[in-house]
Amino acid sequence: MSEVFREIKESLTMRQVAEHFSYPVNRSGFILSPFGKEKTASCKLYRNSYYDFSAAAGGDLIKFTATILNINNWEACQYLIQAFSLPISLSGGADHREEIERRQRERERQEERKEEFRTALSGEIDSLKRWADIYRTAIEKRLYEPFSDMWGYCINELQKAEYKLDILCTADQGAYRRMKPDVAAGLSSDRPQWLLDVLAILAEDGAFQATKEEIAKIEKQRDFELCRQPGERRQQKRGEVRRKREQEDLQQMSDSDLIMLLENLIGVT
Repeated sequence: MSEVFREIKESLTMRQVAEHFSYPVNRSGFILSPFGKEKTASCKLYRNSYYDFSAAAGGDLIKFTATILNINNWEACQYLIQAFSLPISLSGGADHREEIERRQRERERQEERKEEFRTALSGEIDSLKRWADIYRTAIEKRLYEPFSDMWGYCINELQKAEYKLDILCTADQGAYRRMKPDVAAGLSSDRPQWLLDVLAILAEDGAFQATKEEIAKIEKQRDFELCRQPGERRQQKRGEVRRKREQEDLQQMSDSDLIMLLENLIGVT
């Protein structure tokens, strides 16, 4: 187990882990305390450890992950290996080398996908801006009679382009108020939902197609962010997420299992 801990800490930095959980790092290497509300960042990040001066508590990046997710250190190791596709095997034996090579290939594939996404996003923004300029110029120069079919087409397409650009460029502050979470206030980040909306636009226009696994991973992060809501709102969101998962589990159950569950609930023998 200690060997796994060592390999994880050699493979990752504290900054990578903090940013993975949407904690912005300032120029001095500080983040807002994960343990309480504050306006001035007091949690110092080192290469693979941290120390929170406001809480007088510290530890390594594994303990940080365990604290954020409310899990034990071994579960935190499993999470980090999966989240970052680290070429680290949790089991020994003959499969050790194959597992490491598989995770290394997966990590390289993820980096390639990220680059493909960034290229597609940049190209889509440029294309939409160009078409928006074309439609706007046609309208302003009155190339078509007002209320004609082509005039209406230009109006409609301009509105579509501007709507998509608002999403892609995160200009819609009503829908995407926080691209980073307000940790001190316990408020969630809108970034996962923004990513889902962006991917929908790119797929619609044939620029980029996310896999089912990629979509599911972002949806899981979105659900995690929804649970970051403070007070009663947080509890309400957690309940909604839990009920959604329970409903999905029920849909996947066989008829016989569902009948058995119902009989157990009503006490039928």
